Amino acid sequence: MPVSSITQVILRLFALHWFLAGIIPLASLMLFVGDLNGYFSFIPPITQVVVGVGFWFLAPAISRLVARKNDPKISLEGVTEEQLFATAFISLGLYFSLKSFSSVFNWLHFFVVKESPDYGFHQELEPSYYDFTEQGLTLAAGLYLILSAKGWAAKLSRSRKSEQGTDADA
Repeated sequence: MPVSSITQVILRLFALHWFLAGIIPLASLMLFVGDLNGYFSFIPPITQVVVGVGFWFLAPAISRLVARKNDPKISLEGVTEEQLFATAFISLGLYFSLKSFSSVFNWLHFFVVKESPDYGFHQELEPSYYDFTEQGLTLAAGLYLILSAKGWAAKLSRSRKSEQGTDADA
């Protein structure tokens, strides 16, 4: 497998991370923003989504540019491109899941304590659910990546093979 292919996988993982890092707060904003007068709060997550999508499609060109003079084949005997993609998706899913699990657990504990009759020292009229939804969606996205890694890896591997087939024909 050439270095440019591995570089492309890494670049697309970052693109996926940027996309999810934008789509999750965007979904949280759309769910729990009471006052939509501040449309400027939508700019950062929309920018991350656009950059993530753009970077996804630019990853092949960037990886070829980065590895153009030094693109040796790396011997990963017994490891297919599909297995490499699956490992990458599982790793990214684990990262998202483990990063957000403690926050979700903390929020769930807060809701249990808030509903208890002893709660009252820091009783809020209406807590902000923005952080909870952001962390909950991040956890859900991570779990989805873990559970669907094999399917996504198969699709990407097939699409890469078809891209390489059209490049060879040109």
